[in-house]
Amino acid sequence: MRQRTLLFLTALLVFAVLTGCASGTEPEEAELSAADGGEFADIAGHPMEALIREGLERGLYGVPSDGRFRPDDPATLGEFLRALWNLSGKPGKSAADWAKKAGYLSGAADNPVTRQEAMSILYAHNGAVSGMESLLTEIYNDGFRDSGEISDEGRVPLYWGYYNVLIRETEPGVISPSGTLPRGDMANILIRYADKVRGESLEN
Repeated sequence: MRQRTLLFLTALLVFAVLTGCASGTEPEEAELSAADGGEFADIAGHPMEALIREGLERGLYGVPSDGRFRPDDPATLGEFLRALWNLSGKPGKSAADWAKKAGYLSGAADNPVTRQEAMSILYAHNGAVSGMESLLTEIYNDGFRDSGEISDEGRVPLYWGYYNVLIRETEPGVISPSGTLPRGDMANILIRYADKVRGESLEN
């Protein structure tokens, strides 16, 4: 009897996997929220520990089955967009659908998101409205040794992010536009964006 039950459960599992592959989707891994007692096992003592915990409490992300946040790993474009989608109140049918319709999905979702890409997404999400930073463009161009590495379309968003203290220099005089964004920094940036730029009025 036990062997039959095991065989039946195995058959169900195989069927579920095959069905997921046939439909072109992968089953999502269940994640624990802060309300469910979710807690990360690898952030104690990290410089971004408090902000990562706050991001969990605000529902930017959940705790996967292995309990790891991997704060120093590069955030992928998909992870960044999904966190912003969560922070925005989960508009649309899904994070992918919302990001595609809004024009935020600029590349493969599993690629690491760069600092320039992250600022471009947030700048567009905020209405693509320039402010005081536009008057400081020449100062920033002269002040950052690597300003020549910034793309033409990414310059305004990157300087907008710097002016609004969403990102800082990676070292004095270096803005690192093509540098990847660690997951811990992703939490920091999105919380700053919600509080300082949007005032938590995220309905976009």
